Amino acid sequence: IPEREKHIYIKEKGEDTTQFLPSAHVETIPGSLSERGCSYCGAKLVIGGVLKDTIQLIHGPVGCAYDTWHTKRYPSDNGNFQLKYVWSSDMKEQHVVFGGEKLLKKAMLEAFAEFPDIKRMMVYTTCSTALIGDDIKPVVKEVEKELGDVDIFTVECPGFAGVSQSKGHHVFNMGWMTDKVGTYEPEITSPYTINVIGDYNIQGDTFVMEKYMEKMGIQIIAHFTGNGTYDSLRGMHRAQLNVTNCARSAGYIANELKKKYGIPRIDVDTWGFDYAKEGLRKIGAFFGIEDRAEAVIAEEVAKYESKLEWYKERL
Repeated sequence: IPEREKHIYIKEKGEDTTQFLPSAHVETIPGSLSERGCSYCGAKLVIGGVLKDTIQLIHGPVGCAYDTWHTKRYPSDNGNFQLKYVWSSDMKEQHVVFGGEKLLKKAMLEAFAEFPDIKRMMVYTTCSTALIGDDIKPVVKEVEKELGDVDIFTVECPGFAGVSQSKGHHVFNMGWMTDKVGTYEPEITSPYTINVIGDYNIQGDTFVMEKYMEKMGIQIIAHFTGNGTYDSLRGMHRAQLNVTNCARSAGYIANELKKKYGIPRIDVDTWGFDYAKEGLRKIGAFFGIEDRAEAVIAEEVAKYESKLEWYKERL
């Protein structure tokens, strides 16, 4: 198919692939192999699927679920529940022809039955279910009414919704802000409260941030979404400050929280020795607890600076 040629290049023997880069920031032809994740992938794989206590149900063919099964480096402290499982309504050709809403309801009820301790779910549309017009929100309401004690978020962002993963980030951010923020009241245990936004616990960096904040006496209301929980994200409106790490994936919700609840935003970069110092100082200055930030920095510098010097001499 000629339209697909710009999406992929087949390397011939002896060729240097750097001379034949496929186009990335162009619309994907549904069903084609692409050089990047689709919009649905941006919502599920990057953001929603990181949560540690939530069933992630993909309404579509099983390949969409397999493609975003979380084998990425997003650990959690609950036995890595979110890395172990992937859920799919497993659409077949017959459902594409006759509709998949009954299949979706059956899959949702089965998922909750198989995991009785899990009461939270996210349901995602995909190219197939969006193209045939399945309306998932009424199905979700039916299941919530039948089971009574569950809460479900719908993400209507099929793969073709935009030209990159970023569309999925945007749809998820804005949808969560509209549907879920403000529907849960967190317990406040500190006079200093923040949301950590755009941090996905890659290789455990969220754990490190938590340790620093605990030493400074700061309560993290919500992690968006590294090692995060569904309900904590519903309580994001109670934070005094949004600390944004990856603005590309989660700047949208930080900006909306500022507009609706007046919560200020600061951007930090916690990857790297000097950047981490700068980030802690920004947070300390906001709350007027600079001394606590400096104490944490001094402790970490004493622990690691000599080790860094060893590498600097050799590299």
